[in-house]
Parts: sequence; structure tokens; C-alpha cells
Amino acid sequence: MSVLGTVVETMELKLMGHPVIREMIKVKWSRFAQLNCLLNLLIYAVYLVSWTCVCFIYHPWKLQNKEYSVPNIVSVYVAVALFLYLLVEEFRDLYRSETSHFRYKMWRSKQIERDLQYVPEKLTEEKEYLECQAEKVRSSRSAYRKDGWNWFDWLTYLSMLVTSILVICCLHGGLDKSRLRNWDGYPTFALWTSRMMSITLGLIWFKLFKYVRVYSFLGPFVVILLNTFTDIVKIVFVFVVFYVPTVAIFYQFYHDTDSDYFGGVRQMLFTVYRMLLVDDYGYEEIQSTNVTVDGVTYVPDTWWSDIIVSFWLMFGAIIILNLFIALMSDTFQRVFDNAGEVALLQRASIIVSIEDSLPERRKTAFLRYLKEKCAPKEAYYDDDKAEDDEGLEVKRYTEQTFDLVKSIQTQVTEWREESGTELKLALRQQFHDQQKQIRRLEETVTHLRKVMEAQTRFKRGVAGRGAGDDAD
Repeated sequence: MSVLGTVVETMELKLMGHPVIREMIKVKWSRFAQLNCLLNLLIYAVYLVSWTCVCFIYHPWKLQNKEYSVPNIVSVYVAVALFLYLLVEEFRDLYRSETSHFRYKMWRSKQIERDLQYVPEKLTEEKEYLECQAEKVRSSRSAYRKDGWNWFDWLTYLSMLVTSILVICCLHGGLDKSRLRNWDGYPTFALWTSRMMSITLGLIWFKLFKYVRVYSFLGPFVVILLNTFTDIVKIVFVFVVFYVPTVAIFYQFYHDTDSDYFGGVRQMLFTVYRMLLVDDYGYEEIQSTNVTVDGVTYVPDTWWSDIIVSFWLMFGAIIILNLFIALMSDTFQRVFDNAGEVALLQRASIIVSIEDSLPERRKTAFLRYLKEKCAPKEAYYDDDKAEDDEGLEVKRYTEQTFDLVKSIQTQVTEWREESGTELKLALRQQFHDQQKQIRRLEETVTHLRKVMEAQTRFKRGVAGRGAGDDAD
């Protein structure tokens, strides 16, 4: 696994700000990933346009005899063919990711087992750490499974598969001689086919975010948009808490089967929701609603209807809406600081996936390029040229590194000078001490020499006296 693949596998967001990782992503993006992403985007754009044309051209629910026409046939089968192509590519991506992750798990497990063999029994903490790492490797998932977009892809493909089957059935069943056309349930079948086409078209258009998230000008926006889903879930819960009892209250007092606004539960739900949009919700009808029982007409109090409407408008249109705006603003401010790194991590994930699918010849050529052109990486720099944000950031890191190296060199030079001065003083002091010792030794030798001369003279004098006594 490459360095970039390890960063993506461990989801290390902080490393995305490192200039080396950024430069590595930039090089790989320009060498092979950019062209591949652009090609995938163009293919998906054609697929998107084809399904959109199907929705514009083909209308199964209208049950027209001209359904089985050349434009309908071409648009439907082109869309289905592109769907099958994308489905095959998705299976290939899944296979490559799972295979690569399986090889990584086997390699990492062998390393951990080898390390466990050399761990002494006394080092229990080291053994527990390796066992924890082995468990983490066994329970790890591939990068394909970690990416939430891939799960959304399968939801989209499932919807497209069902829609494709229904559309083809309706396309051939639209003939007058078809058994499906003569079926009593065909109108309902065709209506649900049109509904599935609408749902699928919405999912397909939303999936477009997956293909544009790798580009720097749209990647952070996609990250921010996805992070707002949590706020939507929160505000929907608060909305339901107020919405359901309000609908029940309106149904209790203003339900009328002949009313265009409050005739049933479905109409009641939609009318109460329309109040939030300051739409026409039949306020005059609320004020004039009355109930007749046994010939006696009961007119509800108008002040009670004013209270209910005011309560719902205040909590629904004012408090909940402004609370939702505040949550969105807080999320935007909180996510915006790391949105660039998250978008860069998504680009790195796409690059790793594309790199794994490259043939060996292109991988070898790219490694050769890294060895010849990027070890070390050379970059042109001009002081007078205006720089972009990335250039300024690289320059800032370069200046910081240069200042750090310069400070280290200064410290080393000062240490050498101080060490040289201290060494000279120490040598000088040692030289003086040695000279003192030499002088002391010379004085000792001179003193011993004098003592020995005195002893010699004394012995000669004693010997001379003994010879004179013998002569006498």
C-alpha cells in the first residue's frame, strides 16, 4: 500500500495539510487521475442527459398509442445500456477495492504474527498492543465500504434497475396488441412506472455530487452540503413534534368532507404545511366553519381559530424556521474550517482507487517519473510573480523551514565557538598545570641530586677517616 493509500485508509485528516502530501496529491492528480475523473464525469453526464430525455420524451402514464416510437426506443435503450456499463464498472471497483484490502490484511497480519514471536513474556503491554492491532486489522473494512457515496450508489443502481425493468415493460406493453396493455391493472402499473422514473431521476442528479467532489472549486461545497443533513434530521424531529398535534387539532375542529382544504387527512396535512409558506390555506373557511347536529347549528368561536393559526405560524414559520437557519449557519462555520482538508481527502481516495486500477505499465512509468523528476521535487519560483493561495502556503512553509535550518546552523556555530573557547581555556589550564608539575619534578630531582651528592661526600669522608685510623 502506498503512503497516500495509508493516509486514506487511516482517515488522517491532519496530514492533508502537510505540504508533502499536498504535493503528492497534486502530482498524481495531474499525471493520471485528472483525465480519468474527467472521462468518468463525461460518461455520467451522457447517462444523466439520457435519463432526463427519457423523462421528457416518454410518458407511460398517459397511455398514448404513440409510445412505441423511435425516439422513445432510442432514449430508453441508450439509458439502459449506460446503466449496465456503470453497474459493471461499480462491480469492478468493488472487486479491486476488496482484493487490495484483502492483500493488505494478509500482509499486515503476517507482520504482526512475526512480531509476536519475538516479544518476551515479560513485555505484556507490547503483546497486548500487537494483539489489539491484529484485531483492528481483522475487523477493518475496505476503503470502498467506508465511503458513504458507494452505499448511495447501490441504492441508486437498485432504483435504476427496477425503473429500467418497468420502463421496458411499459415500452413494449404500450402496443395495442400487447397482453400487458389489455391488462386491467396496466394503467396503475404505468402510473407507478412514471413515479419510479421521477424518483430515479432525482437520485441520479444527486449522484452528480460524487463526480464533482474531486474538483477544488466544488469539493468543499459538497462537504458542507453533506454535513447539513444532520441538522435537517434534528429540525425535522422538532418540526414533527409541533406538526402532528397541530394537524390533529385542525382535524378536530375544521374537518369537512366537502372542503377543498380540510376534506381529509391528506388534505389536512398539506394545508397545515402550506401555512408555513404563507400560502392560501382557507382562512375564511376556518372562520366560517360550523357544525349542524339534530337541526341545531353550532358555530365555533373565531377567537379559538385565531389562537390555533397564530400558534402554528409562530412556532412553525418563525421559531422553527429561524432555528433551522441558525443550525445551518453554525454547521457552515464549523465545517468550513476543515472543508478543504476533507475535500482533499476525498480527492486522495479517488486517486488511490484510480491508481489501483492502473495497468502495470503505467504504474512503472509513473514510478520512474517520481524517481527522475520528484526525488527531490523541483519547482520554479519567482519573487516578482503574483502567487495563488497554494503558492503562498508553499512559500510560507519554505520560509519557516529555512528559518528553522538557519536557527539550527546559528546554534551549531555558537556551540562550536563556545566549545572552542572552553577547549582553549581547558588546554591552557592543563598546560599550566603540567608546567607546574614539571617544575615541581625538576625541583624534586635537583633536591634529590643534592641529597645524593651530600650522601656521596659523607660516605667519602667516613671512608677517609677510617683509612687514617688504620694507618696510625
